[in-house]
Amino acid sequence: MKFAVIGDPISHSLSPLMHNKNFESLDLKHTYEAVNVPIENFKYIKEIIEEKNLNGFNITIPHKERIIPYLNEIDAQSSSVGAVNTVLIRDGKWIGYNTDGIGYVTGLRQVYNDLENAYILILGAGGASKGIANELIKFVNTKLTVANRTMKRFETWDLEVNQITLAQAESHLDEFDIIINTTPAGMDDNQDIPIDLKNLNPETLVSDIVYIPYKTPILIAAENKGNPIYNGLDMFVYQGAESFKIWTGLQADIKTMKNSVLNKLKGVK
Repeated sequence: MKFAVIGDPISHSLSPLMHNKNFESLDLKHTYEAVNVPIENFKYIKEIIEEKNLNGFNITIPHKERIIPYLNEIDAQSSSVGAVNTVLIRDGKWIGYNTDGIGYVTGLRQVYNDLENAYILILGAGGASKGIANELIKFVNTKLTVANRTMKRFETWDLEVNQITLAQAESHLDEFDIIINTTPAGMDDNQDIPIDLKNLNPETLVSDIVYIPYKTPILIAAENKGNPIYNGLDMFVYQGAESFKIWTGLQADIKTMKNSVLNKLKGVK
């Protein structure tokens, strides 16, 4: 079976390494590659995928929404979030899924023991935020709070969550057990922190969905205050494992997948 990740740029992606190590561990003869598809060429996505004879693929920035019109079906999570990151090709049909939310929450449940009773603040109201909120609602008894710079972004939200601005969130930070950053602040060369942490409760777990850099500015700031922190590495691994399960029906070797990425980040071949 053949798989790939589609994006632009995509050469930096660790998905091929992670998935191929998983295949190797499970003694599968499958392959996984990175395929760069610029926006101007995306109209040829059907031809590109068919030429490579893929059984399924992941899709990442900037094409998670752009892929939807090309799909025959999408799951409920993708429909709610408005974005797809996994496509299964079966009997000529393209079926879209979104595994980001379940990927993040699967990891979080392993590092936070009382997730059901946690008061959670999500920073940002984009697709990633909505996917995570959609999944968290299944496990958390308390009402989620989502904060965004402006309230306009919530116009497309249909989830039962508290909606506030980032400014409002800053004055109530001490009320939350978990804070999850899904904003672009801290990605790539962006050294911003989305909110001031001066009111942070010392026991609050501060999390980011990014894993490159391994510690984003908000995680560094929280760690300097003595708070526990949690980055996006597990989300990356578990969303990949969920994609693998969708494609093959098999359980992934999580340990191998995670170690392959960790070793790469540490410079180990």
